[in-house]
This record gives sequence, C-alpha cells and structure tokens, in this order.
Amino acid sequence: MEPAEARALIEHGAVVIDVRTPEEFAEGHLEGALNLDLQNTDFFDQLGDLDPDDTFVVYCRSGSRAAAAIEQMVSRGFEDVVNAGGFDALEAAGIATQ
Repeated sequence: MEPAEARALIEHGAVVIDVRTPEEFAEGHLEGALNLDLQNTDFFDQLGDLDPDDTFVVYCRSGSRAAAAIEQMVSRGFEDVVNAGGFDALEAAGIATQ
C-alpha cells in the first residue's frame, strides 16, 4: 500500500496498529496508533480487545512484521486489514507522528 492510501484510510477513521516493540514505538509512531507488539505473547489476547468489523491499518519498521500480524488477524476473523508498510516511509509521506 502506498503511504497516500494509508493516510486516506487513517483520515476516514481506520484503527492504526503499530506491531513494533515498545522500544521502537517509543522512538516515534503514527499519531493515535495502538502498540500491539507482534513478538509479545499477549499479542493474540490484545486482538480480542479489537472489533473485527473495523478497518485496520497495520505497520512496522519495514512491513514484514505487519504482514505476519495481518495473517494472524485474518485467521481470527478480521477482514478489512491492510499493510501500510514501514514507519519511515509513512513518516516521510507526512503522516502525523508523535
């Protein structure tokens, strides 16, 4: 997905999920993003707190962990989930960060 497409989904209310580690998240993340660390054993439990009917934009550092997270989400009934790729590209595209 191109950063501009991710921005449009975010502007239309998509839930943004950062699947990087808390340390990576603390260094910078998209504004309003939830940090659900794919490598944490609680990742699957945290998915239970989300509404599978929402639209989700998932990202990580490069897009690889996001792809793995999306695979897990889809296997648990999430349907509208997109891989926004890596944080650096999203930030460079001007998507709001904090």
